[in-house]
Amino acid sequence: MRIETVIDAAPVLPGSMPLCPARPGDLAFQRQLQDSQWWPAERILDHQLGLAQRLLVHAYRTVPFQRARIEAAGIDPDIALTIEAWRRLPPLRRRDLQEAGSALVSSHIPKAHGAIVANSSSGSTGTPVTVRGTAFDASVFKCVNLRHFLWHPHDFTGRLVSIRRIKSEKADYPNGVTYARWGDTATFPFRTGPAFALSIRASISEQAEWLVRQDPDYLLTYPSNARELAWHCARRGIALPHLEHVAMMGEVVGEEVREAVREAWGAPVVDTYSAQEVGMIADQCPSSERYHVQAETMLVEVIDGAGRACELGQRGRVLVTPLFNYATPLLRYELGDHAEVGAPCACGRGLPVLTKILGRERNALLVAPNGERYWPAFGSRGFTAIAPIVQHQFVQKDAEWIEGKLVTERPLTKDEEAALADHVQSRLPWPFRISFAYVDEIPRNAGGKFENFVSELAR
Repeated sequence: MRIETVIDAAPVLPGSMPLCPARPGDLAFQRQLQDSQWWPAERILDHQLGLAQRLLVHAYRTVPFQRARIEAAGIDPDIALTIEAWRRLPPLRRRDLQEAGSALVSSHIPKAHGAIVANSSSGSTGTPVTVRGTAFDASVFKCVNLRHFLWHPHDFTGRLVSIRRIKSEKADYPNGVTYARWGDTATFPFRTGPAFALSIRASISEQAEWLVRQDPDYLLTYPSNARELAWHCARRGIALPHLEHVAMMGEVVGEEVREAVREAWGAPVVDTYSAQEVGMIADQCPSSERYHVQAETMLVEVIDGAGRACELGQRGRVLVTPLFNYATPLLRYELGDHAEVGAPCACGRGLPVLTKILGRERNALLVAPNGERYWPAFGSRGFTAIAPIVQHQFVQKDAEWIEGKLVTERPLTKDEEAALADHVQSRLPWPFRISFAYVDEIPRNAGGKFENFVSELAR
């Protein structure tokens, strides 16, 4: 069942300000999102600034911590907000959010926004945070999430399968858990097929065996897990004949992942960019592998080291402002991620474009002895041609030493080790000392994510 006809039949709400759902699962709001994605960039920015000013006024009146920031930036909340004035507000760091705690929570949350909802990050940057939202803010996220499913067409009667971090032992191998539908009726206000989930604690071979039994139409998992699973299935000729695409969560998606999934199952990868404490930030374009910011609900900025807005093609730090969270107004919140600004998309959508999501700065940047910092690349696509490597993780131990943690099918020979070290070194910007350590397993972090590179250098 495709529901585009249901969306098209929903009434259009008058006006475009504010663009927000009347109730969870509101298909009229979904129709507005279907229309607003085609707005020109100028109209989208006007919409964002209008909502940002309402949020700023609310924060100024009900959050003393934010009031001090707004006053220090010389912003008058009673004057129409411009992008230049907005950019005078300094970024709100994760550390600020962690230290301020309840001081960032509004003293007067509008009753119409409903119950308080707590959202906690996994702390993959080393700084876990908890942000209070509302039922209303959550309903906005659910609507944006449904738009994702509409952008990347799904047969909603199909089988949705996920392999992810699940605390309950009920989701463990060999059975996993079964749900009657894909999600709650606020996200999917119509009938869906069943959903199945397996804990990421299962081994790759167990996951593959379980997947064959589920015969998925759609698979949701972490990029690093999808890559290992695809490699395993390709080596053993394991097919998933009804798989339409693989959706990603929680980690940066590289070309290696997309290539592995295509080669193993003949399916494309569909990615989203989100953070637990703010919701969906950007969604992969239906026509390309670039990302569209969900700009009707989120103001996203990419800034350089001096705090200036990045130009097209530049990479910088990501700032986000969820425009409907009136419980904890996050004004120019710095996630700790980096991204690359893209040109307007050929698909015709006016939504801002991010060409690449580059991940977390704390664990993602390689630091050379001269102080220069790099996004590391280790040439991992070529590893299996050199040696039988199942899983790997690189750790910068000090300024001149990188250790590769390896899970292998058998012990490597001295020649294989030397060839692997030469291959890695050829991809690095500095003549680091390369060593290898052999382990039975490389664990995921507390949030269930796998980190391909970790820096142990003091920051």
